[in-house]
Amino acid sequence: MTRQSPILLVLLCLCMVPPGESCSKEPGDFVLVDYPQLLERKQQWQQQDPKNRPEYDAMMQKADRVLGLEPLSVIHQSITPPSGDERDYYSIAPYWWPDPEKEDGLPWIRRDGRVNPDTQGANSDHDVTLQFFNRVNSLGMAAFYSDDTQYSDAAIELLKAWCIDPTTRMNPHLEYGQGVPGLYDGRCFGIIEWLKIEQLLIPIHLMWANEMIPEPTYREVVKWMEDYLHWLQFSEKGKQEGTRLNNHGTWYDVQVATILLFLGKNDEARELLESVKTKRIATQIEPDGRQPHELARTKSFTYSKMNLSAFMRLAKLGDKVGVDLLGYETPDGRSIRKAEAFLNSYGKGKKKWEYPQL
Repeated sequence: MTRQSPILLVLLCLCMVPPGESCSKEPGDFVLVDYPQLLERKQQWQQQDPKNRPEYDAMMQKADRVLGLEPLSVIHQSITPPSGDERDYYSIAPYWWPDPEKEDGLPWIRRDGRVNPDTQGANSDHDVTLQFFNRVNSLGMAAFYSDDTQYSDAAIELLKAWCIDPTTRMNPHLEYGQGVPGLYDGRCFGIIEWLKIEQLLIPIHLMWANEMIPEPTYREVVKWMEDYLHWLQFSEKGKQEGTRLNNHGTWYDVQVATILLFLGKNDEARELLESVKTKRIATQIEPDGRQPHELARTKSFTYSKMNLSAFMRLAKLGDKVGVDLLGYETPDGRSIRKAEAFLNSYGKGKKKWEYPQL
């Protein structure tokens, strides 16, 4: 068993809570992971079973490293969004560079697959968002497995700063994600930068189910997620991202379906996941398993794997609401399994990748 297994075991653990209602905190509320199995693992670790101790210690050490650190916020970055509101998420498209033939470099030009270092770190809210997800995940998981409230208290402070405090909370939208200087204040493609949102939702529900998070705080976080979901589904940029026929569209579906399940909107999630058959599988995967929209990129293998990962996540989500995506195949033979087999045929040096890969 790898050291990441505590997270992997609950990777899709989302409590079904209808908005405005209290979670019953019963194991049955956890529809995407075997909650009794989590409790069994927790009991084994708390009994200090020697064979599990190294894994438990590694998890706790990870949490200890972020315990006591200052809360994170988008307002702490060195950049100012085009709106002038520091609470707006802002990032710059990573594959865009200043035009060397222009004195001011504007507008920037695209170099697919080549990351501009000036779009990273303090010049973007992407990195601080990933830190936020990781810290809440580490602290929340440590709180769940150890029953030590110092970890849940620290996670709660992070959530308050990011979602609740009016001076530091992020506005629940990505209007200014992946902007391009001289061209766009923001683009729909910035939505993919939040594809790991399940790392945030998992510990929130684990802490809630174990009565480690105050109900007012929980409700405020749920409201933030409701507002963010509304933006994803009904804003111009959100709707644009949903129409992308590559990994952006697939990961958009993952993100929306995950939040829907987090909010207890099972029927909406089921409807979205059912649409993956015709909207994604039938249009993004060839009968031989190739993913042509990814193969057109300069990092074709990287993006093919990334898109397949999104399909696998959708399949796991589908399993929990009665939608069989992994077993689905179009009449002409397109399927997630075919995409998996195609990439596996190139694994471990079996044969040389024939497409561009920087």
